[in-house]
Amino acid sequence: MTNVRHYHTGFTLLELLVAVVVFAILSVMAYGGLSNVIDNSQRTDESMQRLQQVQMAMLNISRDFTQLSERNIRDEYGNSNNYIMNAEGLDIFVEFSRGGRRNPAQMTRSNLQRVAYKLEQNKLSRLHWPHLDRSQEMQPYESVLLENVESAGVRYLDSNNEWHNEWPPLNASAQADGESTILTAIEFNMELQDWGELTRLFMVDTT
Repeated sequence: MTNVRHYHTGFTLLELLVAVVVFAILSVMAYGGLSNVIDNSQRTDESMQRLQQVQMAMLNISRDFTQLSERNIRDEYGNSNNYIMNAEGLDIFVEFSRGGRRNPAQMTRSNLQRVAYKLEQNKLSRLHWPHLDRSQEMQPYESVLLENVESAGVRYLDSNNEWHNEWPPLNASAQADGESTILTAIEFNMELQDWGELTRLFMVDTT
């Protein structure tokens, strides 16, 4: 009789160790690539959200300044305030009257509104009052437009092409025909911590 021997083949311990090492290396490489993809996706989402926030803030600012109204008001102490002024206190840097106030409920009220902008703790906020002329009990409504704002401010261009840091300007020169200096444009400037400086120029309709 012929002896038949059966040989059982398989992986040696060394081959198993090599396979485990190769699998571990491939897993690390795959995880690193996946982690980079996830990080890039998150950064892209954050950038898009930031872009939307900046666009919405600039849209609100543009709506306000392009509807500037030459309507003076009386404050809570009965004093007359100019239609646009550099406000003081609570980090408010500009306050003005604007038209175009929405009235979807068709209420009996003016379409004018008093608004202000302030910068506090690196947050740009918009304030508005229920009525133009205020009582001592009247408080403004406040909403945060944008965060991570380093600085913000406005300056004014008059009909003589001169820039002023406040309006009405101090010691403003009169025009040749004797009329007072007219506001022709407003520059809104702010510096973001991540985007740097942004500037918008709004023409003022004096007709």
